[in-house]
Amino acid sequence: MSKYTPTFVFSSIYDIDFSKLYAQGKKIIISDLDNTLLPYYETKANDALIDWKKRLNDSGLKLYIITNNNENRILKLQETFNIDGYLTKANKPSPKRLKEYLESNNIKLEETIFLGDQLVTDIACANNLGIHSILVKTIDIKHQKWYTKINRLREKRIIKKMMKENPEIAKAILELKEKA
Repeated sequence: MSKYTPTFVFSSIYDIDFSKLYAQGKKIIISDLDNTLLPYYETKANDALIDWKKRLNDSGLKLYIITNNNENRILKLQETFNIDGYLTKANKPSPKRLKEYLESNNIKLEETIFLGDQLVTDIACANNLGIHSILVKTIDIKHQKWYTKINRLREKRIIKKMMKENPEIAKAILELKEKA
């Protein structure tokens, strides 16, 4: 089950200590978009998210968005939110497109951490790529796409198996799911 095990678990993106990540050699945060940074139905960054990004940059980190969604979604977001780069239609959890993107942008894997809200896509992609990851609570579980709902059902089985291998992380994930 290590394919689905995150390195860190936080209740929210706002709980991440960027200075600690930077001290650990991280310079890049690759983040999922939908339900990690914004709910599916929002296209503009709110003040809290803009402040979060400023704290991230002030700590010496850059933010790249990696999404399975389309470019129109990112372009709408960019009207209110400055990101350092993005990859759409990433085909997560496959690491192929992401690895090519990172290489073409001279981004080193050891300086990168993946931020997401799903074990099956985001965390699996990070682990398939061999980089650290952060799992956060899903922003809005009510307005998910049908395929995300299927992934959430798979997550329940994954967490149950994870309880045997890594009970501490599994319990932290369960706490997140209960809050959703």
